[in-house]
Amino acid sequence: MMDEFLKYLTVYISGATGIYKGIPVGIALGLKPLIIALCVSLGAISSALLVYLSGEPFRKWLLKKYGSKTFEQKKAKFSKWLEKYGVPGLGLMVTGLLGPFIALIIGMALLDNTKKFFFYLVLGIILWTFGLTYLSEPVVRLFKATFM
Repeated sequence: MMDEFLKYLTVYISGATGIYKGIPVGIALGLKPLIIALCVSLGAISSALLVYLSGEPFRKWLLKKYGSKTFEQKKAKFSKWLEKYGVPGLGLMVTGLLGPFIALIIGMALLDNTKKFFFYLVLGIILWTFGLTYLSEPVVRLFKATFM
C-alpha cells in the first residue's frame, strides 16, 4: 500500500516539474494511464497555481532575473500569436507546446486579467496530459514487446 502511494507521489512531484517529465516516470513505474494522467495533471496544476498566486511579486522577480529587454523580445513575439489565437489559444496550445510554466509566465507578462487565461491553462494541462498519456502508453508497450 505504501509502495503504491510512493509511486503516485513520485509521479505527482514529477508532474509538478513538468508534464513531459511526469508521464514517462508514471509509465516507467508501471502505473495505469488514468492514474498517471491524474497525478501528472494534479502536480502540474498545483505548481501552476503556486506560481499564479504569487502574482506580481513573481513577475517582478522574473523581470529582475532575466532582464526586461529579453522579456520584451519574447513578449513581442507572443503578442502577435495572442492576437491571432486569443487567450484560449495561448492557454490551450502553448501549454502543450512549451509547457505549463512557460505558458503561465508568458500569460502573466502579456495579460492584465489572467483569471480567464488561468482557466484555459488548467484546461490545457488536463487535455495535454491525458492526451499524451494515452498516446504514449501504447507506444511504450509496443516498443517493449518489439525490443525486449
